[in-house]
Amino acid sequence: MPVPSEDVPCSLTTHNFSTQIIDKTVLFQVLQMNGQVYIWIGDESASLSNLSVGIPGVQGQNGAATCIFGSSGDQSRELSEKLSSRLKKQVWVSFNTTDDILTTPGIIQALIDEIRQKPDKF
Repeated sequence: MPVPSEDVPCSLTTHNFSTQIIDKTVLFQVLQMNGQVYIWIGDESASLSNLSVGIPGVQGQNGAATCIFGSSGDQSRELSEKLSSRLKKQVWVSFNTTDDILTTPGIIQALIDEIRQKPDKF
């Protein structure tokens, strides 16, 4: 396969934001690609303990998601499935912070608010 002779513009964009939940700072990093988005959620430890991917459904059908690595019943899989349907694109999610009844709803709400306020970043 021949190598293109012209420079190809970068099609990756990043968007970072954070939120304070109780006494914890939660960091978000979004990597927007052509037809898909990667969302990392974590803290200052910057770990990558799991990764899931979701794809949107076609013609009114539900989408699907699977865990690539890490625990299979975690927020990563659930978020990737829901967000892929909402954003109508493939969504990769890595949720690397405490998943509990006190912090998780605030984390998800901060993400949804950011998507509503800055849809071009997703």
